[in-house]
Amino acid sequence: QPLFSGLSFSVAPGQMLALSGASGTGKSTLLDALAGIGPLAGSVRVLGRPLGDWPEPALRQHLTLLPQRSALLGGSVMENLDIAAPGLSEDDAWAVLRAVALDHVVAERGGLEAKLGEGGAGLSGGESRRLTLARALLREPDILLLDEPTEGLDAETARHVMTGIRAYLPQAAIVAATHRKAEAEIADFHLNIKNFLQNQHEF
Repeated sequence: QPLFSGLSFSVAPGQMLALSGASGTGKSTLLDALAGIGPLAGSVRVLGRPLGDWPEPALRQHLTLLPQRSALLGGSVMENLDIAAPGLSEDDAWAVLRAVALDHVVAERGGLEAKLGEGGAGLSGGESRRLTLARALLREPDILLLDEPTEGLDAETARHVMTGIRAYLPQAAIVAATHRKAEAEIADFHLNIKNFLQNQHEF
């Protein structure tokens, strides 16, 4: 059964849309559909081109999805970042860590060569989340889909991270599923899925 129907929106380069709503309303499913990995009865256009017309490798060069659960490797912080941007310089690594408010944490743990256990052991849940977010930013996508990007962070850090994301990728179109106030406040547009379901209006 469809979660909702009649939903229509567009996000231009440099804009951010925040999707909010209680768990189970379909935020993650919608992101999966936008990324081409979930069910879709309607249509999605990426850079003006139908989603289904994109070859998979080409699509992933332009669109990045950060799901709620992303894996980190056992190894150094730098090795985890280098996956997204092979040959990454130390200056660029620190720049992206600053964007996600993780630079001080990494410095306190010994710097870029600090070792992490399997799955990012050694970092808290929020820190691991920000490291996977930094990796997503390094791909420099035209479209960035984020599922609960600041889950587990205090309000001040969450605002810092969201501001850092937009400053790091000023030309990216961003869609973030969230129930946090920080994302809604910094977004250009805010769509509450619960309200949409009640009103069934076009956004």
